[in-house]
Amino acid sequence: MLLPLLGSSGMPRFSNTVIADASIEDAWETLQDAGVWGSLLGAAEVGDISVEDGLLQGASWTAKIGGTTLTGTMTVEKATPVDYMDVMVRTSEWRCRIEMVLTDQESNEPSTEVHSRVHLSADGLTAMLALPIVSNVIGKYFPDRMRDLAELMAE
Repeated sequence: MLLPLLGSSGMPRFSNTVIADASIEDAWETLQDAGVWGSLLGAAEVGDISVEDGLLQGASWTAKIGGTTLTGTMTVEKATPVDYMDVMVRTSEWRCRIEMVLTDQESNEPSTEVHSRVHLSADGLTAMLALPIVSNVIGKYFPDRMRDLAELMAE
């Protein structure tokens, strides 16, 4: 299991790296698909998708977790095409910054290193009390989600 690191704020953060059998351009194109971000977040629905000049700007999403419906938004805060993407995911009680860094693996076959950092923050007492449980769930499933992302990039 991936254990969270604690940032300077005391909030959990996670890091994972995968190799996608895809060119860096194909990997970047995959990150521009709001549905891909929805699957990373475990969202049942993604809507209100905003794209400008071919670059994803944001979307809304809905997830069902343990019989509870959670809604939120994702906003691309910063993007350097084919290199870096910084996404802020928000709900009423949670904030999650996801940074994606792509590095071309110079080889005979298309290959891209995808490094992700996740910083989780809780807003409010209820979220703070649930933070250890949420951190454990993210820590358990984050590596699998990154492997799924690498497979999507290779398609």
